[in-house]
Amino acid sequence: MTDSKKYVEVLLPLKLAGTLTYCVPQEVEDDIRQGTWVRVILRAKQYTGIVLGVSNSAPSDIPAGKILPLEEVIDRAPVQASEIRFWKELSEYYMCTAGEVFRAAYTVFLKDAPSAKRRRKKEGNRETPQNVQSELSEAQSEAYAAIKEAFSRGKRVLLHGVTGSGKTEIYTHLASEQLNKGKQVLYLVPEIAVSKQLQTRLEKCFGNRLLTFHSKMTSASRRSVIEALSGSGGPYIVLGTRSAVLLPFSNLGLIVVDEEHDQSYKQVDPAPRYNGRDAAMMLSAIHNSSMLLGSATPSYESLYNAADGKLVKVDLAQKFYNNVPPVVRIIDTNRERRLRNMRGDFSASLLKEMKNTLERGGQILVFRSRRAYAPFVQCTECGDVPKCPRCDVTLSYHKYNNSLSCHYCGYREPFTTRCKSCSEPALALRGAGTEKIEEELQELFPDKAIARFDSETTASKSREEKMIRDFAAHRIDILVGTQMITKGFDFERLELVVLMNADSLFAVQDFRSDERAAQLITQLLGRAGRRDTPGRIVIQTAQPEHPVLSGTLSEADKLKERALFRYPPYVRLLTITVKDKNEGRLWNACRMIDDAARRCGISEISGPVAPAISTIDGTSIREFWIKFDKAKSSKGIKAALLRELWNIEKELKGGSIIIPDVDPI
Repeated sequence: MTDSKKYVEVLLPLKLAGTLTYCVPQEVEDDIRQGTWVRVILRAKQYTGIVLGVSNSAPSDIPAGKILPLEEVIDRAPVQASEIRFWKELSEYYMCTAGEVFRAAYTVFLKDAPSAKRRRKKEGNRETPQNVQSELSEAQSEAYAAIKEAFSRGKRVLLHGVTGSGKTEIYTHLASEQLNKGKQVLYLVPEIAVSKQLQTRLEKCFGNRLLTFHSKMTSASRRSVIEALSGSGGPYIVLGTRSAVLLPFSNLGLIVVDEEHDQSYKQVDPAPRYNGRDAAMMLSAIHNSSMLLGSATPSYESLYNAADGKLVKVDLAQKFYNNVPPVVRIIDTNRERRLRNMRGDFSASLLKEMKNTLERGGQILVFRSRRAYAPFVQCTECGDVPKCPRCDVTLSYHKYNNSLSCHYCGYREPFTTRCKSCSEPALALRGAGTEKIEEELQELFPDKAIARFDSETTASKSREEKMIRDFAAHRIDILVGTQMITKGFDFERLELVVLMNADSLFAVQDFRSDERAAQLITQLLGRAGRRDTPGRIVIQTAQPEHPVLSGTLSEADKLKERALFRYPPYVRLLTITVKDKNEGRLWNACRMIDDAARRCGISEISGPVAPAISTIDGTSIREFWIKFDKAKSSKGIKAALLRELWNIEKELKGGSIIIPDVDPI
């Protein structure tokens, strides 16, 4: 008897190696095609899935009687073929499943949530201004023409523009051209805080054609963006963080990745562990769209790709308002302490510089890479440093609640001066985090408005936005913060940037540490003096001769070093992280992974090694580092290795967590 039923392959938002087969009830057969949203049952639970394929016959390896029917067809715009292709490419490259990519792309549709119609109506009421863009300067016009010429040849572009050179104006001119052609634009930025300040600027240019997308938006707001792109797919410009690369674009004409070097583009957990910049390149290839990477401090990967001809490098070396180089001053804190010129964590000469700036009506940005009041405490009698009982990290002191806290697992205990090791009341604070720096500044400049911008003070979206507005409006004189304040902000009255304890940038050494430190310092340099005054930066350090500070080690030297020791961008890098609360099982998993890697033909493998933080919340961690030659296709090897890793997890019955991470930061 001939089987007249239709069957579909359904992708579920789960970590499954492939698709699942379901039969189609006759009454909905006409509604089924690739990309259709459906609800199905798996192990007595209901899931939302996507149809990837339709067939008139059941798979030969599954008895037709055991194939469950679809539960429901969902009335929603189908997922496009280009999206499905993108998911598959991401999953293959980043060693995860297409289901995990699907889950990341459509999280807001995989759970119940209220309607977003009211917000879409409000956004639609904004008028689209006309001709509000600034005229390009001569230097900007030359860069713009070079970019357009490269685009005409189908080339991707790296725009190396110094901070304050007006890269954003070039981006908006290019975006406007695409919108006028009826095409969509994706504009990626590394941080949510940056997107908010930039949103106000772009709204003046694009009005209701601008959509924003990031993780701090409500589910309803994110759904409204997806629905806008899934519907008519009109000529929108989408401003977003890395997750915006997973939106359902249908007519993409241009992708801009601003601050392309920034490590915030890398998704760490959960899968897919993609880099937003590199994923955008895949998306660009699928849509045949133009691609522009921009940075004042390009990543070594992008510089390598430019030298290799994969990117066309366009330089914009002149600032828009002035081209006076910033004044850099390095203060040796060891020398200052010997001369007794330190007042707390500030040198006398730095305080004089800050006082002069404030008297002129200028603003100051103070950067410290560590939050909390004191990064750690130590017994002055026995030298013991309290650590988290669940993690391999020191406890940080927070004065606002008088506690010792772990920044990894959240463990907290009340602070007392009594040492648990020797019982002496001799615990003393060591170092200075943003909380202490803020307190010291309030004592030093009691008549000035001082605020702290870190993950503790900006946990609320409204507080974060208010602090940025207040600093931009000069209602704050001194802003103290962590890495969050280095990302692309434009503050008109900011004259002085202070880098406290630059040594912390070099404390943890890996092959990227000097590159990251140099990028951060350059970004800080560009925050000040963005109008008609030269910027100034004061760097306090105990290592004034460090190559990053002295400038004795060039990018070319660092790239030669990378090539010599076989590190990216000259090879592909993959880490495999193993986590387990049981030490014996952890080491058994490590042995199995090492054997599996060698069976897959991998020869350049090191580990297992303990990372800098080897225990988090009672779970032990070990890592393998694997290198692949770039000239050799690693796609087949990675696929084989991923199957081996899944088999190991099954054999260990889920006791060990195994995480492959392609192109780790």
